[in-house]
Amino acid sequence: MKPEADGRRFAVALGIGLLVELGGLGLLLPAMSHRESPATTPATVKLSIIAPAPAPKPPPVTKPLPKPVPPKPVTPPPVPVPPPPPLPMAPPMPPPPPRPAEHHITRRYVAPRPKYTPPVPQPPRPQPPVAQTPPPPPAPPAPTGGQVDAFSAAIKRALQAHANEVYPQAAQMADETGAPQLTFTYLNGVVTGITLTRSSGYPLLDRAALEDARIAAYPPPPRGFQGRTYNITVTVTFQMAAPDVDGD
Repeated sequence: MKPEADGRRFAVALGIGLLVELGGLGLLLPAMSHRESPATTPATVKLSIIAPAPAPKPPPVTKPLPKPVPPKPVTPPPVPVPPPPPLPMAPPMPPPPPRPAEHHITRRYVAPRPKYTPPVPQPPRPQPPVAQTPPPPPAPPAPTGGQVDAFSAAIKRALQAHANEVYPQAAQMADETGAPQLTFTYLNGVVTGITLTRSSGYPLLDRAALEDARIAAYPPPPRGFQGRTYNITVTVTFQMAAPDVDGD
């Protein structure tokens, strides 16, 4: 609202109020004049209209200073962004599992059973004749202890017959004599596993005895010794021969 318009309205309202009061006094004055004496003079009523003081002027409205406009930020030119590398292709998705078949009742076909027919008896087949082999001849009786001793003596003679052939010359010159003992396995005229079980005290004689057992000519097995294995222990004697003395 404007203060000037308010002052005008107030003055108009005040004037109207005074006019109303004056009208009321005009109506009262005749009634009062009939009661008083004629010698009295009517009183003079002075009315004064006091104009209302003017309303103070409102202070001038000062417009607010405009706000300073902030400087616009300088944005650098956009840097081109290289495109992202292509993503590796995802492996193909496996096909969805087959949906289970709906359960439904199926009738199972049952083949009819064939009628039972008893088997026809077949005549027995003739068996081929079995060739009968003659029984092997009875094995000869095992040799007795005396026969084994006699056979061991024959093997010793075979070794001793070659002893002079393998007698080392150096041992003879050194006058070395002895009887080394050997043990070996005899089977069908073949000797294996030759070992020295007792030394003669001279290495030359021991090696000569082992060589003699490897090259000796052994007798064939007699009846009852075939196919049997024997462990034989013999001694080979190396002794210097006595010199021959011719008598006159």
